This record gives sequence, C-alpha cells and structure tokens, in this order.
Amino acid sequence: MKKNINMFFMQEALGQAKKALKKKEVPVGAIVVGPDNKILSRAYNKIEKNGCQTGHAEILAIQKACKKLKTWRLDDCSIYITLEPCIMCFGLIQLSRIKNLYFGAKSQEFGSGISDLKQHKLYKKDLNIVAGLKEIESVDILKKFFTELRKLKKEKGLLCKKELRH
Repeated sequence: MKKNINMFFMQEALGQAKKALKKKEVPVGAIVVGPDNKILSRAYNKIEKNGCQTGHAEILAIQKACKKLKTWRLDDCSIYITLEPCIMCFGLIQLSRIKNLYFGAKSQEFGSGISDLKQHKLYKKDLNIVAGLKEIESVDILKKFFTELRKLKKEKGLLCKKELRH
C-alpha cells in the first residue's frame, strides 16, 4: 500500500480515538480495512462503558469486521490502531489472520512487545507490522487524556504519591 493511503487510514483511527476521548475512555481507535482498501469497521475503546477489558478498540473493530464478512478469517485485511496492541489484542490480530498491522504510538507499559516477535509465535507467520504512523498525534491524544485524568483525580484528592510526581 502507498504511504499516503496508510496515513489516511491512520487518520480515521485517530478520529475514533477522539470519540473515545469525548466519552472519557482511554483514547485508542482502530479500523479494519479489507483487501479492496475499503473500511470494514471502526471502533474505539469502550472499556468503561462495557465494564470489561474486552472493550478494547481492536477487539471491537475485529468483531464488527467478522460480522460484516460473516467469517472469523480476516485474510488479507489490515488493522490500523493508534496505540501498540496489548498481548490480548495482538493475539486476536494473529488468530484472526490479519495480514497487516499498523499502529501509531508504542506502549512501554501495556504493549505486546512487538519488537521481539519471537515471543509471539503462532500459526500466522506473515503478519506485516509497521509502527510509528501518526505517532506524534497518537501520543498527543493520550497525553491529553491522562493530563485531564490526573487533574480530575487531583481535584478529588484521589492521586497517589507516585502520580503526583508526574
């Protein structure tokens, strides 16, 4: 795929992250794109709304794409995510047979450690991974969310000592 089309799709994922931000969810957005370069699904984090960790943007986007295609096999599809997927989502991406994974910001704390794929051996060996698309924008929206969250917690006196230092 051409670089500019990847930037277009990542911008769409950022649009989903902005929706999450408005809903006071961790602002992560994801979209699944079919082999014909048409968007199959869009999603943003709904962990707080759903009251469950399976509310990750990637999971919701994959579920919608599977429903639309009427199959769990997302062969030759791509997923665009504003944040490096966690181990749960990365496993789902592989098990769903997605061909390309594009993401914006790396997640040191919760990411799946994509840089060392040897630890993630599954049957899906040809997963193409591209990191750093619209990374600055992806990081900025996360910083905005966590700055607001710390401000809110501070106002309510809910911050622990560690959080006050950051």
